[in-house]
Amino acid sequence: MSVGGSSRLEYEQRVNRVIDHIRDHLADELSLEQLARVAAFSPFHFHRIFHGVTGETLFGFIHRVRIERAATALRDHPDDSVLAIALDHGFSSAATFARAFRARFGMSATAWRHGGAERWRARSASTRARARSKRGKANRKRGKAPARARRDGRRMDVKVTTLPRYRIAYMRHVGPYGAHGIPDLWARFAKWMETHGLLGPDSIRLGIARDDPEVTAPEQLRYDACVVVPDGFEGDKWVNVTELRASKYAVGAFAGTAHEIVGAWETLYRSWLPGSGYQPDDRPCIELYRGETYAKGKPGVFRCELCIPVRPL
Repeated sequence: MSVGGSSRLEYEQRVNRVIDHIRDHLADELSLEQLARVAAFSPFHFHRIFHGVTGETLFGFIHRVRIERAATALRDHPDDSVLAIALDHGFSSAATFARAFRARFGMSATAWRHGGAERWRARSASTRARARSKRGKANRKRGKAPARARRDGRRMDVKVTTLPRYRIAYMRHVGPYGAHGIPDLWARFAKWMETHGLLGPDSIRLGIARDDPEVTAPEQLRYDACVVVPDGFEGDKWVNVTELRASKYAVGAFAGTAHEIVGAWETLYRSWLPGSGYQPDDRPCIELYRGETYAKGKPGVFRCELCIPVRPL
């Protein structure tokens, strides 16, 4: 078996240990840190790893399994109370369970017990049959499937390398990631860099997302806009100065738009990392920008390097 194949199996085995743990402990409190320890992965990156391997978010999976197992228990144990089943499957109260159950199945737990389960299964079977019929008609109409494979995200060449120690000056944004805060941060930071002679063809800038938006509340997310500065450079009232130690990273070259970069990160975690022989180290990811980043004649298209901190699997 190839190294890529064996390391991908290692990722799958670790994630499967977590899935088994979740299924055996549905009534317990399940934290990211605890489940990352079960998998022997860094808590900082485990949410992304789980999503890359399973296609579901960690807590979305936990919620789905709790609801589905509770629905089965409601059907198979008609003498057990709804509250007992809710508590046995990790819900803190009957009200919390009722809201989640109705959101999932479109009916109350009581209605589910009194014929709703059978109606749900019948509708689901009918929906699957229509979907199969529709796919069959589409395939016949289209003829032979296209020869080119559907790409799983943007294809990138990835190398593992050691980034040097950087002394960096940074401005920090606290709040939701995305189009309403971070571009304004970079605009302010660019003015500061220009004032201090740090914005030029040889400049190295870094975007560091300090938190995982799937885990941390939006109002508590931290993002640093950074520039590499000479040793001895001191901060001022606008910026702080710190050091980024020399460390090993998996580095993938990216060229595209702000909308496409999310998919590129997902591709690194889903397609490259599990077969790489590496696992994420417990440090933030970096977007690294060198010199002029925007492509001429292509509005909105920029270049950078996506850097995942790694250590051997």
